[in-house]
This record gives sequence, structure tokens and C-alpha cells, in this order.
Amino acid sequence: MALPVLSPSAAGPALEGGAPLDVAIAGSGLAGLAAAVAAAEAGTRRITIFEKMPVIGGHSAVSTGYFSAVKRIPGRPEAEYRSAVRAMMDDMMATGRRRGDVRLIRKLVEESGDAVNWLSRMGVVWMPDTYEALGGMSPRSYISSFVRGGYDLVYALNRQARRLGVRIRFSSPVTSLAPDPASGLCRVEFRSQGKASAILARSIILATGGYTDSVALRSRYDPRLTAAFTTTANPYGDGAASNTGDGLVMAQKLGADAVDLDQILTIPFSGGRITNYVGPDIYLDEQGHRFVNEAASMEDISKAVWDLPGKTFWVLTDSQSSKGASRNAKLINGIVKTANSLPEAAREMGIDPEALEEELQIYNECARTGKDPYFHRTTFTQQINKPPFYFGRERPYIHFCNGGVRFDTEARVLRKDGSPIPGLFAAGEVTGGLHGHGRLGGTSLPDCVVFGRTAGRNAARLALSRLSVWKA
Repeated sequence: MALPVLSPSAAGPALEGGAPLDVAIAGSGLAGLAAAVAAAEAGTRRITIFEKMPVIGGHSAVSTGYFSAVKRIPGRPEAEYRSAVRAMMDDMMATGRRRGDVRLIRKLVEESGDAVNWLSRMGVVWMPDTYEALGGMSPRSYISSFVRGGYDLVYALNRQARRLGVRIRFSSPVTSLAPDPASGLCRVEFRSQGKASAILARSIILATGGYTDSVALRSRYDPRLTAAFTTTANPYGDGAASNTGDGLVMAQKLGADAVDLDQILTIPFSGGRITNYVGPDIYLDEQGHRFVNEAASMEDISKAVWDLPGKTFWVLTDSQSSKGASRNAKLINGIVKTANSLPEAAREMGIDPEALEEELQIYNECARTGKDPYFHRTTFTQQINKPPFYFGRERPYIHFCNGGVRFDTEARVLRKDGSPIPGLFAAGEVTGGLHGHGRLGGTSLPDCVVFGRTAGRNAARLALSRLSVWKA
């Protein structure tokens, strides 16, 4: 099978010598690394990851690391497992406003437990308990650490990829994909050490992430998301922009369809919030009153924040909660402050101390009884009553693109008529159609691994079948 014959430019960078790559992967985040390891496990050997940045991992490396999954537990009834599968699928469908492709959702959920076990074999050591990720709706998320979860997954897969002979070319962004009529393969053009280069590949995997860092793309689909807003991966705006929609643009030039491009998730969790699980904090408006169920879906919380007059609010927790990796940096930079009493915290926040005391009394009674008649929250891990208190402002941060390149359960990139583009696969945030109009918390990383593995296996299978297409 050859890629569709489009009209590649006559002029272009010279091809590198040697045999074509079996699998070329754009992006070294969790999806790209999972794809590379899976392709190597499937028997291909000439695998190269092209990474535009000088470091590995993309947004996966700085993620909290929550990995929602349903595992079969030895000795437990099959009916229990099937019930858990249905529950997670229902939560994904509900969060996505029933716009997600149920076939993709079913695949992710049913293969998520095996993905956890696969990562364990790669060397990931999980914490003993499962947790409710932000917007996760249930305590079904595995995590390796509260302070380095995403990095642990990237590190383990990178180590395994290196063991299997996968090559990673850093500071080498893929700039173009085009069919090569002479060979029937794909011409991958990229930049390396400041100059344009090209190489042939038997199969391509796009794992380039979304377009949260591209002001032009994101504001085209959601005009609210101007340059005034930063991302959760780069909340202070002083880092490098990596998720700029490169894979989406290249796939569309090859005739790929796209879906849900206007569904860009913003979440208010990169400012004053220093915990990264559900249950230990309270959200307060400028007058010191709760305004949302803090355990609601990320979409519902985001909507409530956008509806606030100033689109900002306060997050308050105490000494009992487990703090995330950002705690010290936020304290040092003054993004989060501490107080030894609630009146002191109220004065710092510009809130009437009596109003804050009264609100906390009501909240703590809800936490004590597990009943919240005001916002119907059901997940509380503690009362908030032991100083020092930690507090800081939050606002919307651009977090995740629910939309992207349309793909199927075999990770094949699809045209508008539903047919696959031969030789082109995709996984991770570059894809669309899985999450619909909202993403369940804790599902972005299993998305990367489940579909990354699928893309890697299928790209390898195709590459091995095309070995006779090109002779060195």
C-alpha cells in the first residue's frame, strides 16, 4: 500500500542515505514513547522518534501522572470487572456530553488495565492506593508519585525504548509529510542542527500533542483563548511552547479529517491550588462563598469559573492535605501564601473574616457528614481546620485539546469519507473523537498509552509487510 499520491514539491531537502525507517514517530511524549516501544516489541528495528524540543517527554513529563484504569483483579468475579468497565465508560460518556465515539471509549477502558500492567513491566512502581483525579468522578486512578507522576512514566518508557534500540533525534521538528512516488513510501522532512533534512519511512505515527500553545489555532476555535491566557504546562509564560498543532496541520494537508477542534479544556488548577487530588480543598469567590462542587467534572468547574465576574477565585486548604510538586515553587514565588489562623487568611484574601469562618463551619460539617446539600459534593477527604492554612488565587489555564485528527480503534488517521490514510497513524492529544465535549479526569495518559501501543503495533505490522517495496 502506498500513501495517496498528492503533489509533493519538486524542490526539497536531499534524502538521507541508507534504508528507510520502519517507523517514524513525531513526538517523544508518552504517546510517542509507548508507540516506539510497542513497535520494537512487534519486531521492527529501524525506529526513530523526532522530537522538536531539546528534551524528552512533552506535556506528559510535567503532568500529575494520574492514570485512570480498570484492572481485572485475580480471584474477583468477572461481573465485577464488567461493572467497573461500564461505570468508567458511562463517566467518560457523561463528561464528554455523549459526543465521544463509544468504540474508542470502550477500547480505552477495556485496555487500560493491561496498560497499567505493561507500564509496571517497564519499571513503573505504583502507589498502593487508587485516587480520584481532578474531574475523575471516581477513585480509579493509579499514580506513581504525587510529585513526579508523569515524569516516572516517561522515564520508564524512555529507558525501555533505548534498550530496544529506538533512536531519538532531539531539536528535530518534523516539518512536512509527503508521498514519495519513486518508492511508494513517505518522505519525512525535518530540521536538524539548523538545516533541512529528509528521510523515507514505511509508516508514520503522529504523537505531537495538541495546539494549546498556538495562540493562532486555539483562538481560531475558541476566541476567548487569547494570548492573555497561559497553559497548565507553562503557567507563567516563561517556558518553551511545544504543543503548537504541528501534527494536526500536517495530517490535514494529507487529507485527514478533524473533529471537535473547538473543544479546548481550560482548568483553574495551576495557580493557588497545591494539591492534585479531589477532596482536600474549598473554592471561594471574592466574597468568601463557595460557588461550585469542587469534585465536579473539569468542564463544570471551568464553566463556573468563566461565569465569575473576574474569572478568578480562591483555593484554601490546610496542613493535613498532601501537597503536589508545585508547593515549594508557589510558596517561594508568593503565588500561594500561608496563615496561622482563618482570620489572618481572610485579611490576606480581602474577605470578611466572619464570612470566611461561617463558610468553613458549613463546609466542615459537610465534610464530617459526607453530605453537601448546597452543591451535592460527595468526595471529602478531610475537614479544613488545622493550621497553617494555604491559600492562593486561581484562574482559567489552557489545559487540553479534546479535538484533533479523526482516528479509529486501530489508531489509523481517517479522511472525511471515513477511509484510513495508508501508513499514517496517530495517538494522544493530536487525535480527536475519543473524549467528545469534555474529558474525564485521569484519562489523557491512558489515551496516550493504549492508542500509542496500538499505533506502534499496527505501524510495525505495516512496515514489515512493506519491506519489499524498497531495496537498498
